[in-house]
Amino acid sequence: MPNEKSPAKLALLHHIKTLCDANREIMLVSLCTTDGFPISCFSVSELSNQADKFAAMSSTLSSLSDSSANQMKQGQCDITIVEATSGNILFVKTDYIGKPCVLTLVAHNKMALAEARYKTKKLIGEISAITE
Repeated sequence: MPNEKSPAKLALLHHIKTLCDANREIMLVSLCTTDGFPISCFSVSELSNQADKFAAMSSTLSSLSDSSANQMKQGQCDITIVEATSGNILFVKTDYIGKPCVLTLVAHNKMALAEARYKTKKLIGEISAITE
């Protein structure tokens, strides 16, 4: 993966920060490899120290969702949504510089699920367009 000052990493951080700055309901955006290594994590202060835990959890849930979808003959799982009492968590498969990854977005319930899903899909389009 690119280092912290590479153009690819700076582009990734720019897209994530732009989304979070424009949507205060978003508490966390995290990108990790499919095997659970953190690439980038942008979050509110109470969540900022847990990037490693989020990466492990995100890759595991994405993998379990994919396995479940395959077992039930539904093809590949592209997005997993967890609806919680305080908000929604979206786990979405994407590519970053040609490598498969999992994007996690956590949003307060003030942001409608449809809006969170739309903004997440837009972000994965931006992330998958980043090249090294």
